[in-house]
Amino acid sequence: MFARHRFVLAAAVCAAALAASAPSATAQTTGLREAADAAMVNFGAATTVATLADGAYTQLLIDNVNMISTVDEVDFAVVQPQPGVFDFAAPDLLIDFAAAEGLTARGHGLISRDGLPEWILNGTWTPETLAQVLTDHVTAVVSRYAERNPGVVTQWDVVDEAFLPDGTPRDSIWRQVIGDDYIRIAFEAARAADPDALLFYDDFYDDLSVTQDAVDNGVAVVPGATASNSTCDGVAKCVGVRNAITALAAAGVPIDGIGLQAHLLSPDPLDYSTFSTWIDDLGLRWAITEFDVPVPVTEIANPQSLAFQADTYATVLSSCLDSPSCNTFVTWGITDRLPPTPRDGAFGGALWFDQSDAPKPAVDAMSAVLVSSATVVTTEPPTTTAAPATPDTTRPAADGVTTGDDSSTAVGVIIGAGTLCAIAIIIVVLRRRRPTNEAER
Repeated sequence: MFARHRFVLAAAVCAAALAASAPSATAQTTGLREAADAAMVNFGAATTVATLADGAYTQLLIDNVNMISTVDEVDFAVVQPQPGVFDFAAPDLLIDFAAAEGLTARGHGLISRDGLPEWILNGTWTPETLAQVLTDHVTAVVSRYAERNPGVVTQWDVVDEAFLPDGTPRDSIWRQVIGDDYIRIAFEAARAADPDALLFYDDFYDDLSVTQDAVDNGVAVVPGATASNSTCDGVAKCVGVRNAITALAAAGVPIDGIGLQAHLLSPDPLDYSTFSTWIDDLGLRWAITEFDVPVPVTEIANPQSLAFQADTYATVLSSCLDSPSCNTFVTWGITDRLPPTPRDGAFGGALWFDQSDAPKPAVDAMSAVLVSSATVVTTEPPTTTAAPATPDTTRPAADGVTTGDDSSTAVGVIIGAGTLCAIAIIIVVLRRRRPTNEAER
């Protein structure tokens, strides 16, 4: 861990040095959005309708992210509170904001065990009638934004948290009535409604979250993922999800990727580079979703806690950028002043701007990672046609991110002013970059 902290400190210093010659690529002048665009990564934050009324908050978003995620705005009970009666007021506001500001969006939690209206929970259903309700609902929501705001909602968490800590399917009205086939039905309806959006299954695997879920549901406490237990085989829940997704993918169900929720309470978080290999093996994408790093409320201002938090943000972002299968990193909010879901109890201060909207060390740490990744993307020499096939390690553009002469020139200035610094960051951050043959959307 100490070595990681030394990396973050060195990376932040390098980022500051590079800022002197190229201010457009640093957090201190224009926020992280330009760096994220240059790195061609979906770099986002969860956002609620309520926070859009706060001008300072929306400016933080505009300056620092190129993607937003809904929180509960597309929950079933919000969007269809009565049978056949749809209310899109809340998601419309978020998606319109994204469209106006040139951002993309993730629709989070389309189908879940939570957020259901009473008419679903207490209805009299057959498998056929509830499956039709499910299909009609997913179709209505996904097709609305494919048609109303084309190209804005580029990703959907179609099914959310469908498995228990022991790897068995979680009980829900969908499974009680329809059976496990409800997952297939939801994904197929989403694909038909928007052939271009990426469709994810989203869940959490870190040890403390898995343990708390086991306690809440009265099931056996089993290990979740930790730094020393970062393989899917060592986490029962992951094994259950992997088996189910493998079968669905083999049957042709249109699942594009796996969202890895990451509210990291552990002082020794799991290694996402290692943990994600099972997803790579399936040929699917993966994304970091719902990411934040809570610290004890008594330690929120402690420099050591802030350094640990910065290290964790930078390390997990690096894990995504190091992988050709990951180009989406979404935090659960952006400022401690307005978290999407306020946290009670012994932990808080989980985000990367503080209660005064001032940047924490995590901002500079992530800036250094993004800048170094963009440097590699734009400066690797092209392969020659005469040579044998050479892997192309240039990162494909992320959803909604465009690159052109201006960003390339800016990065070139950075390299000219701080070549040694950039090389040092590249060596540390891009530890296991692998080639990709598929253009990421």
